[in-house]
Amino acid sequence: MASVLIVYGTAYGQTERIAQEIARVLTESDHQTSLVRGDRLPAGMTLGEYDGVVVAASVLVGRHQRYIERFVREHTAWLITLPSALVSVCGTAANPVPEAQHVAQSYRERLLVATDWRPTMARSFDGGLPYTRYRPWVRWIMKMISRRTGAPTDTSRDYDFTC
Repeated sequence: MASVLIVYGTAYGQTERIAQEIARVLTESDHQTSLVRGDRLPAGMTLGEYDGVVVAASVLVGRHQRYIERFVREHTAWLITLPSALVSVCGTAANPVPEAQHVAQSYRERLLVATDWRPTMARSFDGGLPYTRYRPWVRWIMKMISRRTGAPTDTSRDYDFTC
């Protein structure tokens, strides 16, 4: 039985739901999990008590949360000493076109290069388009991106691409 820390960043809740599902699956496999939002780390949290870590972050307008990048940068020396994974959540990953997959990979790589972290595993998960929760300017930008990539553009509803 391993003790796994799951640190996540979320803008609209999709990555939080994915992180909760990862925690549930690990717990059902008899692992102990601690699920913590990256901008709400408990004071005095001791990272050395964990046997592995999963960092999950969403991509919005081409970048992961800054607080996740800061967490990884501040703890890279610790992260490289144990099994670790990066879960990058973005709507682009839902598009099966090779160019879209390349874009999703570039988001992961940008975070990893910026932080000098080389996790054991790095994957992109399908995200969503919560149009009804976006601010007007974000909704407009995401609609333009969606139109270009063939994603849904009906802004009167939300889309969840995570299976």
